[in-house]
Amino acid sequence: MWAFMERHPWATVLAIIVHIGVFAFLIYDYLPKVIQSNQVLAEISEADIVRAQVYDMHEVQEQARQIHMEQVKPEPPKPPKVEPLPEPVPVPEPAKTPPAVDKAAEALAAQKQLQEQKKIEEQKQVEQQKEAERKAQEQKQTLEKKQQEEAKKLELQKQALEQEKKKLEDEKKKAEADKKKADEANKQEEEKGKAEDAKKKRDEQKRAEDEKKKQEEKKKAEADLKRKLEQESKELAETERKAREAKEQATREAALKKALQAERDAEARSANVAMVQRETATWVSGIGEKVRRAWTRESNEVVTCNVYMRQSRDGEVKEVNVQSCQGNATDAYKRSVELAVRRASPLPKAPSDEVFKSEIVFIFKPQ
Repeated sequence: MWAFMERHPWATVLAIIVHIGVFAFLIYDYLPKVIQSNQVLAEISEADIVRAQVYDMHEVQEQARQIHMEQVKPEPPKPPKVEPLPEPVPVPEPAKTPPAVDKAAEALAAQKQLQEQKKIEEQKQVEQQKEAERKAQEQKQTLEKKQQEEAKKLELQKQALEQEKKKLEDEKKKAEADKKKADEANKQEEEKGKAEDAKKKRDEQKRAEDEKKKQEEKKKAEADLKRKLEQESKELAETERKAREAKEQATREAALKKALQAERDAEARSANVAMVQRETATWVSGIGEKVRRAWTRESNEVVTCNVYMRQSRDGEVKEVNVQSCQGNATDAYKRSVELAVRRASPLPKAPSDEVFKSEIVFIFKPQ
């Protein structure tokens, strides 16, 4: 609750004022009746109120609400009045402070506590305002110090700019003096160049005459060399012609020999292919014959089938599969053919590496 009051002081003050107004209204409405019925409240001194116990705000509000509800609560219907019998007059007892008076005292104590809290909040606000003014004064001093430093910095920059400006003016004067010296040096160089140009022109004229003389000598030497080269070129052309003719003759002879050799190689390859084909047919036929001998007839089926087989170089069967058959062949018939191939392993070896094939398809035709 105190944290909320510190964060929202104005809301707290407004709530306190509203509660004070409610308490004042309740006390204004209830206190005269209490005073008329019982004057014990006059005997309560201000010191007693100050020494009263501090109650929670919520409890005070709840008590005030209950008091108000008791005031507005309708009275129950009274029973018919019966004349009482005469009784002996009792001895009056000392007057006691009714509970309502205690509640009113508690309300006044709470009101006084709220006033003290309000004073504390006001004092706290004054302290916060003083702290804000102190911080503002410190910020003002810091700003003034910063402005003084900026002004000093600007003054230093201004002095640096003036020094730079003076330096640039000195450099400009120096550049103008250097330019003047350079112009004088250029003028001297120009005069010197003119003299050198005249000398150069004379030297060039002399060189031209010498060059002309050399050209004439060169032309004469080139003419002699040309005649000599022409003679050598004719001799070289004749030699190249004879060499070319000899090379062409050798090329023709080599081509003829190559053609004859190619013809002989073709005949040999043709003969070898025919021989390989014959040996392959004989080898495959031998494989089929051995498979037929190993086949066991299990039915009256006589069907020709194409059998795929994969084997090693030694004729050992690695894989066999009946691919297709002429007509309808049963699965049992195909299994018998595959079994015959496996029984025939190892198969006849190929007569040469040219004839051997690891995968072949042969025709199985039972006799």
